[in-house]
Amino acid sequence: MAFLNSKQWQHSMDRFNGKNAIVTGGAAGIGAKVVERLRSEGAEVMIWDLNTDDGLKIDITDPEAVENAAKQTANKLGGIDILV
Repeated sequence: MAFLNSKQWQHSMDRFNGKNAIVTGGAAGIGAKVVERLRSEGAEVMIWDLNTDDGLKIDITDPEAVENAAKQTANKLGGIDILV
């Protein structure tokens, strides 16, 4: 098992500073853990999920809804850097 020194640890804690992310399915399960991790490392995260109170309610199988949500997210966050 490898351990991080304090400098490596600090770098990992802020490696997504200034980055904007979308996490599809981010309201629960693995998606929620991805949201938690990205936020803990400095990212601004928008959740896209049918069952969210903390993001956009969206059906990602609907191309028009995805296009609209992408525009809305980019406007709100100032761009999109990461898509999960």
